[in-house]
Amino acid sequence: MMMKKSYHLKAKTNVYALFVLVLIALNPSGLFAQSKMSFVISVPEVAKHLYHVELNCKAVQADTVNFQMPVWTPGFYSIKDYASAVSNFSVTGAANKPLKWEHTDRRSWQVIAKKQDIHISYDVKAEDPFIADINLTEDYGYIIPGALLLYTQQALPFPVTLTVKPYKLWPQFVAMGLNELPGKKNVFSAVNFDELYDSPLLMGHLETLPAIMVKGIPHQFIGYNLGDLDRTQLTVDLKKIFESGSRIIGDIPYKSYTFLAVGVPQSGSFGGIEHLNSASLIIGNKNLLTTKNRLHFYNFLAHEYFHTYNVKRIRPIELGPFDYSKENYTDLLWVSEGFTVYYENIITRAAGLMSAQQVLDNFKECIKNYENKEGHLHQSAAAASRAIWEMEGNPNSRNADELNKTISVYDKGCALAIMLDLKIRNETGNQRSLDDLMRSLYRKYYKEKNRGFTADEFKKEAEQIAGVTLDELFSYANTTVEPNYAKYFSYAGLAIDTASHWVIGNNLGISAGINGNSIIVREVSWQSPAWKAGIQPNDQILRIDGNEATLPGIKGPIPDKREGDQIVIRIKRNGTEQDLTLILNKWRTKSFDIMPLPGASKLQTLIYNSWMRN
Repeated sequence: MMMKKSYHLKAKTNVYALFVLVLIALNPSGLFAQSKMSFVISVPEVAKHLYHVELNCKAVQADTVNFQMPVWTPGFYSIKDYASAVSNFSVTGAANKPLKWEHTDRRSWQVIAKKQDIHISYDVKAEDPFIADINLTEDYGYIIPGALLLYTQQALPFPVTLTVKPYKLWPQFVAMGLNELPGKKNVFSAVNFDELYDSPLLMGHLETLPAIMVKGIPHQFIGYNLGDLDRTQLTVDLKKIFESGSRIIGDIPYKSYTFLAVGVPQSGSFGGIEHLNSASLIIGNKNLLTTKNRLHFYNFLAHEYFHTYNVKRIRPIELGPFDYSKENYTDLLWVSEGFTVYYENIITRAAGLMSAQQVLDNFKECIKNYENKEGHLHQSAAAASRAIWEMEGNPNSRNADELNKTISVYDKGCALAIMLDLKIRNETGNQRSLDDLMRSLYRKYYKEKNRGFTADEFKKEAEQIAGVTLDELFSYANTTVEPNYAKYFSYAGLAIDTASHWVIGNNLGISAGINGNSIIVREVSWQSPAWKAGIQPNDQILRIDGNEATLPGIKGPIPDKREGDQIVIRIKRNGTEQDLTLILNKWRTKSFDIMPLPGASKLQTLIYNSWMRN
């Protein structure tokens, strides 16, 4: 999944300077007309799992200052209670004299500044191994800055510096995306808080793979506990992913790129959050490059990498600059996330790491994932884009009936990307494609306008590339009308099976994801075997029929099983482990198998070969 950024970073310096001057002109006595903020993060000891933060505000121009902790981190659409981890809060002013302050609400601290320098000191508990939070162990420290560093509303557009002091027994190296100040070790600068919060860091006993150069720009893979994998093979394949991914847009908009990875003792499980020029990863480090896990892993890496373009730069207008005090809703996450699922497959195919049939099989799964659930009858892709905050942030706020009336923006967005790409290719005689739309959005809204696009602008741009109106296709995004898959796949000389079939036990009815080292149930399909057995959202799945649980194993299919057969799943709920027995039953489902049409035309063949990068 899927985002923290500065959209002022890529130039437009004169626009940014004018913006700052306007702020000062409108509020000449405001807090940060002249003030400068800097942070120092240190690790006095690791046993207590505490980061220590020093915040210095120079030349404060206000009598009172309201400091706040973010309630979310871009890329993970969930409200988080970061402020609850703060302790030992204190404030001093000139001559190190204590200043009065008040904890005005759960996430805010009001300081009586009296127009002087402010020094704030506090600790933050770091015990969550998930990449949308902070963690500190004896061996490594991971920080998502929004979970650690305070802000003020007035300071968000202004530059900020960050000094990091690793634990004394660790190597004094910090892996992160921010630029180091010249001549200063581990002192970093950000053009504003969006860039600061979009730059996670990793330190400790890390491993750095050889740098990969793409068009003279370094790309790195740095991690903790990477496990037993072929480093040479991973480096070679990563280079192919970076090259094919950057080739789609035709521009590399960063000075360096880094994967920051934390390995956990699992197999086939991954989680990631994209950033402006890096990505945070949790990777199951068992058998990472085996045939079973390799393609899943490479698609995962391609997904997070392409987010560097789609979301971080090609983005809905609501996704930056951010409001860190509440949800940032948009109707277009089906583009930001679903199109990235689509392109992860295109990238690995173009890199020579996946066959055309494997791409089609993955596309089939995306369509099946939402079409074979009741939710596709109730929720559009646009509505699901807004609702993802509730799905990710508080799944227990919905009952089972409500949950089963939702869909995934990842799956339906991928299907919409497939249809839009094939439509553009067909209407233009394969002279244009979805790549051209993405490049146009990148150039016009990121490079030229330095902002995101509206829903109307996105549709208009797509229609200009296709040369025709796209009302039917966009109705599939904004309503629950049934897509005409057959028509769109026929543009590439393909048929798709949309007929209903009876199947046995290849759907347990569980949708799950990774949280830290754990596989967590996100939703349970109505009247499925899992539903009838009593599995609930937020259950942790430990084992399936005595074997270690994996995400692919939960999705199925279940081999050698018949109607009435039993599967025992061990779960942990509220700290207690228990075994639940699932009884397999028949399912009415659609396969969405994709196969060649007989007698494909010259244009259909041309579209297919170009689309599949043959």
